[in-house]
Amino acid sequence: MRLGTLGSGIALATAMVALSAGCSSPLSDGPSSAEPSASTPARLRPDSLSAKIGTEVEKGFGYSVRDATDAGRTVDMRHVDLWRFCLESKGGQPKTVDLGAVPYGEKCPDHWDAHIPEIRTPRVTGKKFENAYQSLLEKGYDSLSIDVLYGSEGVVEQADMPRVDGEVCKQSPKPGAPFDPSENVKLYVAMGNCPKR
Repeated sequence: MRLGTLGSGIALATAMVALSAGCSSPLSDGPSSAEPSASTPARLRPDSLSAKIGTEVEKGFGYSVRDATDAGRTVDMRHVDLWRFCLESKGGQPKTVDLGAVPYGEKCPDHWDAHIPEIRTPRVTGKKFENAYQSLLEKGYDSLSIDVLYGSEGVVEQADMPRVDGEVCKQSPKPGAPFDPSENVKLYVAMGNCPKR
């Protein structure tokens, strides 16, 4: 992705908002010990993608971000705090940089598009929704590629995810299926616990 003048401005504004907000999790309705409060500055890991974006923004650079491996995952900028900065190269436009990242839990590759073992869909059936959703995000799934069907309401919009509270009764693709960046994950969530079979 190449950023023009408008794109650089949007990227700068987005990064500043994300950094000033402390990259808080949209899954929480209130403060938790893992999230910084309004009076506490966010503590970023030195290798965090958020920190690297902030550094580039302070230098007046635009940036693009992508998976540093050959997995083809979309770096989820809504959950940038789950990604580790690994690689950078000069961008295609003046004063731009391309950043490569992987989810925490994976080692950084030593070069762009490095081959990694096949990513498998984790088993999230039977888990509370919030834990299941977090497991998928930590594997590198993009939040916009996770469809949540809640009770009888149908697909839940991204903005309404914090109100989902229940157990994942079914998932697609099945646990252990190979990661496919073109395929959405579907989580079928009960309002409460799944019905006993």
